[in-house]
Amino acid sequence: MKKITTLLFFVVLTLQGNAQISLGPSIAGTQSDINYLASGYLGPFGEGLAFGLTNGWYNTAKVKKTFRFEIGFTPSLTLMPSESQSFIIDPAELQELELVDPNNAETPTVFGEDAPGVALQYSEPALQGLANSSFNMPAGLGYAIAPMMTLQAGIGLPFDFELSGRYLPSTAIPLLEGSEIGLWGLGLKHDLTRYIPGGKAIPFSISAFASYTQFDLGQDIEPNANNDKRIDVTANALVTRILLSKKVLFITFYGGVGYNYLNSGIKVSGTYEYINPGDLLNPEQTITDPVDISSTGGSGLAANLGVRFKFLMLGYVSADYTFGTFNAANLSLGISWDL
Repeated sequence: MKKITTLLFFVVLTLQGNAQISLGPSIAGTQSDINYLASGYLGPFGEGLAFGLTNGWYNTAKVKKTFRFEIGFTPSLTLMPSESQSFIIDPAELQELELVDPNNAETPTVFGEDAPGVALQYSEPALQGLANSSFNMPAGLGYAIAPMMTLQAGIGLPFDFELSGRYLPSTAIPLLEGSEIGLWGLGLKHDLTRYIPGGKAIPFSISAFASYTQFDLGQDIEPNANNDKRIDVTANALVTRILLSKKVLFITFYGGVGYNYLNSGIKVSGTYEYINPGDLLNPEQTITDPVDISSTGGSGLAANLGVRFKFLMLGYVSADYTFGTFNAANLSLGISWDL
């Protein structure tokens, strides 16, 4: 039976004048080929966002007294390693496609260099040489960082607990037409010194911390075109930590170690027209919802070290660095009543 060949526009995240998500080079193959290549190219984008959700939850191990509070703004940057900036295409994973040059299989991910990726073509000899029978994988963005920004608040509870929360209702992103973003998260910290005999005399703070965050990002691929073409990115992160901190005058040194459980997914939905060079009688065809990938990449052990400065009684600024499957730099600025 003759293979069914598909051709669609591959989604490329580009930073154009308004940072609009746009369509890039064409890509071909079966649904399996599409998802395999999309997973290699776009997968690190979701993983970087998911890792960013683990940052900025705490800047001290000390638990606030009941009803004392903190409000802070936390931007962070996840630094994507070299292995997330390119991927090697395995010919055995492709069904209708093959590398034009079998010795050149490494191509950029979305975080890779801003240069065209490797060339692919239909593996069926009868199709090679026809129009649309070969193409290049898309270029990367040219930088390897995944930014994340959160606004969160925390409040002390009875029995040495502290509750933290993040929330952003689903809302349009300024300057990104047809977009929406939403985020929510909860964190809980508990003082462990209460379980240690004479724990109140220990000259530093020890606590346990856990949090969960859900992030959603959607973008119409062709805003105002009255069609269903869309990309949706979801990410969630479960964080567990043992925290330790020491305050000296107005400076607090802190750190944490634990595990990140991450999950991310990317879906490209809608109906797309494509050219099937193997069907001369009906070359113009359509494909629906071409990409649906998920990943747990970025999960693993993680630790961070940081320092916090208190100023003007209530104000604070803190900075820390996280070591893990990915690394990240984090900055926090806010107000805190009762450290």
